[in-house]
Amino acid sequence: MEWSTVWLHECSNFSALPFKMNELTEIVQMTLNENGEALRFELTNLYGKQDILFDEINLSTDKEFHVKQQISFQRQRKVIIKHGSKVLTDPVQLKIIPGMKIFLQLISKKPQEYMDFASTYDTSETNAIIVRKADVKAKLSKNNSARHGWFCLRRAEILTRKRAKKIAIVGDSLAEMGYISSELAEVFRSDYPGEITVLNYGVSGQRLLNNAPQDEPLFTTFGMKVRENVKTAIDDGVDLIVIISGLNDLVLPLFSKQAANQVVNEYDLFDEIRYLIDFGRESAKIIECSITPFEIGHGKEIHTKLMEQNISTRLKFNKLLRKYCTNTLIDSASLMGDIDQLRLQKKYDLGDHLHINKEGGAMVAQEIFNKAQIWLDF
Repeated sequence: MEWSTVWLHECSNFSALPFKMNELTEIVQMTLNENGEALRFELTNLYGKQDILFDEINLSTDKEFHVKQQISFQRQRKVIIKHGSKVLTDPVQLKIIPGMKIFLQLISKKPQEYMDFASTYDTSETNAIIVRKADVKAKLSKNNSARHGWFCLRRAEILTRKRAKKIAIVGDSLAEMGYISSELAEVFRSDYPGEITVLNYGVSGQRLLNNAPQDEPLFTTFGMKVRENVKTAIDDGVDLIVIISGLNDLVLPLFSKQAANQVVNEYDLFDEIRYLIDFGRESAKIIECSITPFEIGHGKEIHTKLMEQNISTRLKFNKLLRKYCTNTLIDSASLMGDIDQLRLQKKYDLGDHLHINKEGGAMVAQEIFNKAQIWLDF
């Protein structure tokens, strides 16, 4: 028997935009795809400035929590996470089968600030709700076009006899939103139940070449550059990494003064992709996605010299990927772009001409599935 990561969703650093709560009840739904006998959870307070207290943490296979098990840490009901740290809860016995949904309820009656924040848009695999009251009945919504967030929960581990192979989705909001990871998990579970776990390392706003700009509070939440998350995924022992990044390297300079001094070209982006492929060669296979088309302005498109330059950079970078990375490329731009590769097709557009929707996620997930079957020897 061994402990294996069965669910993961990366937390972002919201220390510049903390969530202030007098009380809290949050519920996180997780869909698991391995067989096992017990669970434990990684809770984080990596970015907080003070300790976090949860008065009660409960686990259930029922979203209404009619039957529940209490989660403890070091045999204590009240769980304290020291600032700048993370904890791994005590194991709880529960028989898990592929496709099973579990629900974790975290309750705090203490006024405090939360700075480790994660979220999803796709609710089919992972879902969450935050309520500003303790001990209330919170109901999950299945709206797939809105953000569903939670605090402090990063990972679930399962005690299993057979470790599933791990696929890490690494990158920006196109990864974080869950449209790709959820669809990929579903298609693998359908064909290979219990054999593959998909982990989401996405951080909204993340860039390929630079860490988050510091000139606006929101920008600071965009995290370290993708290279750092790739290293984390490799340290976690994943077998395949899918990189979805580069969009924010081109978009952020249009909004951030600091990022405007970090304008990149197609060779900068391509050299980083090659570095990541070489870096992961000994530990994990790497697949990369081309950069999808984008428009800025919501109906009144921005046309500046820098905007035109970055559109050109995107097209040239994608061309380099198609030429040199044939075996490892998911050509998202060709799959979802219009005939000129300048706009997302309407059926794959979330509505902001920047992010893909659930249908787009399914399209990318199917392409990843096709390649991953070969790379992971299925």
